[in-house]
Amino acid sequence: MIRPLVAMLLLAIAPSATAVPPVEGFVAANGPDLLLNGRAYRAVGVNMPVLHQLYLGIWVHTPEIYGSAERAKGAAIEGVEDASRSGFAFIRFFAGPGYPIESARLYEKDPDAYWRGMDELFALCRCLGLRLVPCLNVAGWNSRCGEPRQAILDPSSKTWRANRRYVEAFVTRYKDDPTVLMWELENELMLAADVDFKGARLLPRAVYPEGAVVRETGEREDSLTWDMVQKIYREQTAFIQSIDPNHLVTSGDAGVRPEATSRRETFPDFRFRDDAWREHLANQLAAQPEPLDVFSLHHYGPEASGPKTVGLSSLEQARLTARAVRAARVPLFIGELGQNVPNHKSDPEAAWLRAYLDMAEEEGIALVALWVWRFPWQPELTLAGRSHPKLVERTRAFNRRHAGIE
Repeated sequence: MIRPLVAMLLLAIAPSATAVPPVEGFVAANGPDLLLNGRAYRAVGVNMPVLHQLYLGIWVHTPEIYGSAERAKGAAIEGVEDASRSGFAFIRFFAGPGYPIESARLYEKDPDAYWRGMDELFALCRCLGLRLVPCLNVAGWNSRCGEPRQAILDPSSKTWRANRRYVEAFVTRYKDDPTVLMWELENELMLAADVDFKGARLLPRAVYPEGAVVRETGEREDSLTWDMVQKIYREQTAFIQSIDPNHLVTSGDAGVRPEATSRRETFPDFRFRDDAWREHLANQLAAQPEPLDVFSLHHYGPEASGPKTVGLSSLEQARLTARAVRAARVPLFIGELGQNVPNHKSDPEAAWLRAYLDMAEEEGIALVALWVWRFPWQPELTLAGRSHPKLVERTRAFNRRHAGIE
């Protein structure tokens, strides 16, 4: 239910919202497919990574890019309206409280105001026909708590307790809200598996509030092994599922590193060996264990990002991986789909992205989120409703056929 104050806000900022049917129903998994209200459902959306931080005025880069919190909020609203107008089905965003300095600005200072702002944002998206994939960023709480990264696995740690409080509050608040398409755990966590952080540079002091105790150099305990990442996925998924029976859970993974086997076998004294193709596929499938509901991968092209020795293009690797995931009978979410060389700015035709969407439609990929929507922090990759008309029309056609969006 939209609260009266939120309804008044929507009338002021989104007068066209009544022209779009609000979101209804929960998405369910049926083997490798998704169902919405008993019918097959597939959809293309966009990434707005700092959406709620813009809306709440806490993003650390707001002064240099937008000048004021009011302008940042306006940019968030314009981005949501543009995504709806352009025929997209959902928005993926990073839904943790942000860097330590961002968390201190509102979540720690006035949690009620933090959640009221989130309610407004959810209501705006709901009325504009957009679902949300909140990435809960479950593995980043250690930086706020001054502990090593492995603390997320220790129930006696401040990190573990802070994470559980936030996840429980977020999931409980929206567990009955169909605006949530599904929950996502973390962004690309498996890429950190078996990477030794001893002596590595951690988050810079600039993203911490004044007076905070800052750890600028990593310890071995800031490293996560393959088994630790899988444990995080299993534990966090089970916790969310114990609270929320309505929504699916995905990992947020980009996929495994092309040298994942050698990293796992030689950690912490890494000795590089590119995986063979069969090793790579086996690692991909094993990396995201049950009880996760939806498989997550991130793909960028045309430059290939998988093992370099297999002689397959990026699109061919993506197609074969999608077939393997489908054979495992799990829905597939391409949480980030973008171009590298040429990038979006230099290719208004978005030829590779459109070819990928053709492949996604042929192979039955359930969900795709373009990277990145109205994000001036990455000007060479940012997209908007009028920047790439052929790409927007391609996604419109996809969503008309599979998501019921006219």
